[in-house]
Amino acid sequence: MTVPQPQQKKRVAVIGAGASGLTAIKECLDEKDLIDVVAFEQESYLGGLWRYVEVSEENPNPHSSVYKSTIINTSKELMTFSDFAIPLDWPTWLPNQKVAFYFDKYAEHFDLRRHIRFSTKVLEVKELHDEHNRWSVRFHSVLPANASPDVPPPVIKEEIFDYVMMCSGHHWKPRYPNFPGMVPNNPEAYTGEQLHSHFYRQADAYRDKTVIVVGLGNSAVDLAVELSLNQSEVYLSCRRPAWIAPRWLLGKPLDHNVTRLTHMAPLFLVQLIVAYIYSRLTPPIHKNMKPLRKPMESHPTINTLLPERITTGTVKPVKNIKKLGPGKRVEFEDGTVVEHVDAILYCTGYHISFPVLDPAIVTDGKEGSEESNQVWTWNYMVPPRHPNMAFVGLFQPLGAIMPISEMQCRFLVRTLVGKMEPLPSEQEMDKDIVALKKYISTRYDDAPRHTIQVDYATFCDSLATKIGCFPTLSKLVSRFGVVEGLRLKMETIFGPPTPIHYRLVGPHDWEGAREATWGYAGKPAFAGSKYLKDFQSAPKGKATTTLIQ
Repeated sequence: MTVPQPQQKKRVAVIGAGASGLTAIKECLDEKDLIDVVAFEQESYLGGLWRYVEVSEENPNPHSSVYKSTIINTSKELMTFSDFAIPLDWPTWLPNQKVAFYFDKYAEHFDLRRHIRFSTKVLEVKELHDEHNRWSVRFHSVLPANASPDVPPPVIKEEIFDYVMMCSGHHWKPRYPNFPGMVPNNPEAYTGEQLHSHFYRQADAYRDKTVIVVGLGNSAVDLAVELSLNQSEVYLSCRRPAWIAPRWLLGKPLDHNVTRLTHMAPLFLVQLIVAYIYSRLTPPIHKNMKPLRKPMESHPTINTLLPERITTGTVKPVKNIKKLGPGKRVEFEDGTVVEHVDAILYCTGYHISFPVLDPAIVTDGKEGSEESNQVWTWNYMVPPRHPNMAFVGLFQPLGAIMPISEMQCRFLVRTLVGKMEPLPSEQEMDKDIVALKKYISTRYDDAPRHTIQVDYATFCDSLATKIGCFPTLSKLVSRFGVVEGLRLKMETIFGPPTPIHYRLVGPHDWEGAREATWGYAGKPAFAGSKYLKDFQSAPKGKATTTLIQ
């Protein structure tokens, strides 16, 4: 009789310990008998851009950070990880400090920190092209900012991994527009301050100044409103008008109005209904901000206060900039001129870039792809020619990034350990990518931010079906009985599609999913569920916003 040999564990490298990296580690640990996971994080803390970091002389170009007043624009019920519910009594919309604290508690609950090598900078991730398609990761320790000049440079090390999950994000390399007069190399150039929102932290520096905010995404309108509340004179300049949505609509959080039933309806019908609701329940749209496309054909901008600030004249919408300078003069495309502009804040997005990788891995070597933010990945994850590499969180979501990244990781890990069907062939992946790009180009506005657009519910439902964790009626009835199964199925269709639904059934289901589902649905009997209780209180003072040493 032959004794079967234990399967050798696969070594997985996770690059980054932000929202995507944390869930990647956790999902690997769910298969700890088959996977050894190591995460590399260049900072001394976890949480990625949700951990507020000052711009300073010691750190003039932080990798990424929210500004001090950032509040997430997805409700807690739809941004939660699926098996670690955000407490019911937390705010509907979490400030960045709460988001960072939630990540801390998530890491603590699943014991993730011991798998993270903090203050470790990855220099290169390189495919070995050996018989197992393994990857080399080169890295070194990051010296403290106050390290003595006598300290020797860190030693570069190398380790080999079977699989790499890139979770380092794409919000770190600012994208600037190209206006005449931007570059201060001649007497006709603009002489005021120019700053990308990547480096913005708080409004105090702009009190009583005239500021132009360029863009109409969430960062742009957040900054415009914040500056206007701080006695700045604010002009909001946009090239592409967008639909501006309030946080609350029809008596509930905005994203609770989009259910699975919504996605079952024809798109044109949903667009008609949304346009009607906008026309009846939101303030009149300023002439310089009237959308050129139908609802749901561009990424929505969410801000409740912007219409009020516009109607009070404290934020002035203007056309796109035509020319900067000379001096502090700014001219717009409709001929309007503002003579004394103290600062221009560019909220114009980011380039997609992964400097530790060969760019051809991201773009498949297609010319011009990097500049236009075109990536070549199957299901926003797998580069077809590099099946032992995956990107997590490389998308622009209609919804929160956390549950989508989590679903990607569940899919990737189960595929890696052979508990699902293998990935499609290169040819099949290429075909799927072409079809997706065609769909995006026909539905969405032609803009770099839309090249990686994804709808939260439809995308996650698709992956959940492959994984086996989609809450079908038959599975719900089998686990919870006919009556409760039917009730839960109705909730998954007509209620907000919380990520908790993906833990009701299937692999790695969660015992608290049923109670959390009903608690989030507002059922009083479940309001006191132990699965929805507050975590240990956050430390007093600034402990949740300062760096973890």
